[in-house]
Amino acid sequence: MRRLMSLFGRPLAQLGRRKLQTLPVAAERQLHGRSVDSIEPRPLCMQSKCGEKQPPQTLRWGIAPVNLMTEDFATALSVLPAHRHSITSCMDAYRSQATAFANKHRVPKIYTSFEDLARCPDVDAVYISPLNAMHCELCHLMLNHDKHVLCEQPLGMTEQQVVELVGKARARGLFLMEGIWPRCIPAYHILRHEIMRCKLGRIFAVECTLGWQLPTASPKAAEYAGVAKDLAPYGIQLALWVYREVPQQLRVSGKLNRDGIDVAADIDLIFKGNRRARLVLSAEQDLQNTATIRGTKGSAIMNSLWCPTELTFENRDFQFELPVAERSTHFNNRIALCYEAEEIRSCILAGLTESSLFNHDESRLMVHLTSQIKEMLEEDDQDARFQQKQAVG
Repeated sequence: MRRLMSLFGRPLAQLGRRKLQTLPVAAERQLHGRSVDSIEPRPLCMQSKCGEKQPPQTLRWGIAPVNLMTEDFATALSVLPAHRHSITSCMDAYRSQATAFANKHRVPKIYTSFEDLARCPDVDAVYISPLNAMHCELCHLMLNHDKHVLCEQPLGMTEQQVVELVGKARARGLFLMEGIWPRCIPAYHILRHEIMRCKLGRIFAVECTLGWQLPTASPKAAEYAGVAKDLAPYGIQLALWVYREVPQQLRVSGKLNRDGIDVAADIDLIFKGNRRARLVLSAEQDLQNTATIRGTKGSAIMNSLWCPTELTFENRDFQFELPVAERSTHFNNRIALCYEAEEIRSCILAGLTESSLFNHDESRLMVHLTSQIKEMLEEDDQDARFQQKQAVG
């Protein structure tokens, strides 16, 4: 078990140029509206032929790089009005792949280097989704070229990386968001609304399962970040959304495979008043992938942790129909990325450098928690190996 408040509470208030809010205060901000940073933001605007700036209109996206996730993002954008979002550039090291993506999604410009995409004058925001280890470097590159950034989680592999990215985005007046897209889904807002109206009473438990049979035995296994970095954020963000505070303690057990990759984890986040969130994660077996929130007056069940289309309470149910695109997505329900894209456009037009749905404070807390979890899994594995060695000896 590890106590987290003493480890995290003080540094949280030192992030960036101004004293930051703790998560409970940040959560209040989520409920009562956004706060505009004092830094002058870089505007989102179109330019006429004579060079005069026109009112903010279309958010022009760059894709870095082309892959299955960006295919889904492009499909999600296709259900939104064209005057709000357009993909103007895409990048892949292999020109043939970039060309295929451009032809499918009607993208006018293709590049074979991240630097060339970063310098493109026709891009306002970049969607970043390469291998996890490349996220931080690419975020810096795009911010250095005055691009707003949406980066798939994790935003960085270490807390210091996130601190530096947030500092740069704020200093340059640019929007930066980690891609915790469930926060933008309608079901999450219904859940928050019901919790704030005390429909569930005092929440005392959040239970999540998330697991698929992932190809961790393939030649690309070394590229897999493990369940702590890939799956845990989905359960953690839900717990933070429900409890609105930093957990006080952390208990972790799990399993590493032969390559040292964490492929299973049982995580217990303990909040003030002994309220808990339990996450069961697996890269070896299919789990139910549901979430249950329990309170003294009742419970709520999400049929899909990352993108619920059903939210079941004891006295009523909610059904959420997702938009329909001409082509299907590669990953389940990722058409709902359209809600995230709309949130980002709204934030940029409002002159914000972060979203209140998942702000910079939470990105820093997220990497802190997932790093702690990964470290504890590795320590647990080392202890088990040592005990096994002693038993054999």
